[in-house]
Amino acid sequence: MPDDTYTHGHHASVLRSHEWRTAENSAGYLLGDLAPGQRLLDVGCGPGTITLDLAARVAPGVVVGFDRSPEVIERAQAAADRAGRDNVSFSVGDVYAIDADDDSFDVVHAHQVLQHLSDPVGALVEMGRVCTTDGVVAARDADYGGMFWAGGDERLDRWLALYREVARANGAEPDAARHLTGWARAAGFSEITPTAESWLFATP
Repeated sequence: MPDDTYTHGHHASVLRSHEWRTAENSAGYLLGDLAPGQRLLDVGCGPGTITLDLAARVAPGVVVGFDRSPEVIERAQAAADRAGRDNVSFSVGDVYAIDADDDSFDVVHAHQVLQHLSDPVGALVEMGRVCTTDGVVAARDADYGGMFWAGGDERLDRWLALYREVARANGAEPDAARHLTGWARAAGFSEITPTAESWLFATP
């Protein structure tokens, strides 16, 4: 089983960025497939803000979120406790060996996870294993090659080149989004719905 390196790490600044994410701003591609009563697995859930939003949408369905980091799992569980969201649980887990039986979930979701893996196809195979045959496996990832900014800032240009270099040295793929459809086919999925959207940051 690969021992992948999470390039971003879990610095407070990273977690702040992750906690900004909601189902609305980060998982719009999935919302139309959700319904009350579904069983949902959120792979690489981080601090759980997206997971909690998804749990509200499928309640009273059961939602499970897992991540490799015990620190962020504690943070996610604390957020669930504060929100009084009792249909969701969080645990430490491994996407290459998901602790669930075959066909356990109606929806299996991974947001910004596959880009950090050395074997994204293997992860998708495992995600498909735990999903019901008529369920949905959904993944969203960034494409760092598609990032751009005004002003020709050489510091940001250097950051981007350096990040892509470091991520690839870690066995990851920073331009994952462009590979998602191919990875899905390689993992054995035949009904694939590709979508794309962008984030815009324009405040001073």
